[in-house]
Amino acid sequence: MINANLSAFSVGKAVGRGDSVPKSWQYTGDSFSVGGQTSTPMGITWDGTHFWVIDLSSRNVYKYTSSGTYTGTSFVANQDIDPRDIVWDGTHFWVTSRNLDQASQYTSSGTYTGTSFSIASQDTSPMGMTWDGTHFWVVGNTTDTAYQYTSVGVYTGTSFSVASQGTSPRGITWDGTNFYVIDSNTDVVYQYTSVGVYTGINFSVSSQEFASSGITWDGNSLWVIGSGTDTAYKYSFLPTP
Repeated sequence: MINANLSAFSVGKAVGRGDSVPKSWQYTGDSFSVGGQTSTPMGITWDGTHFWVIDLSSRNVYKYTSSGTYTGTSFVANQDIDPRDIVWDGTHFWVTSRNLDQASQYTSSGTYTGTSFSIASQDTSPMGMTWDGTHFWVVGNTTDTAYQYTSVGVYTGTSFSVASQGTSPRGITWDGTNFYVIDSNTDVVYQYTSVGVYTGINFSVSSQEFASSGITWDGNSLWVIGSGTDTAYKYSFLPTP
């Protein structure tokens, strides 16, 4: 269960006094365990109301409330072998499969729609996936690059490299302004502009998770998950102590 509430803060802006205080990405103390459902969580996504976490071993996707309570609802991503991430696009879920080099579409209730698209021509080890409101972005571990796809899964020819920051990118998310990519070797989250330029901003999650794999944006904060502790941790842009 989440054990604190720091929702008075939003990205880049603090409520009340101290607006001029320098800020940085920090762990808020909020977290929730998924260990009762999975010991190999890979990806996490936010649908506007609930969190969803995908398990590598069982391919099950588990639903949690905004406060981190398991709802008892789940579905199997049965079209994907070696699933690595899950993302909600506002209508459907999409799951990346490292083994099949593809992304598959599921309804809001977890039924495979019959729609998928290949990532193999760009990267044969797709990991994280995010939706920016117009395009999908998939980051791969073969090329350490994030690739842009249309809403129907056509590669646009646009990409950006994350190799200078880390060679084991896992999760990627979009906050409406910037991309964030988490690297499993360094357990560090790196920030990129909308056109894929590294901003120089990063923060470590290693004090909480030492096998980080997934990251999502809930509209106010970033959440990171991994198989080291089977726990999702919340990070916000807060005044520096």
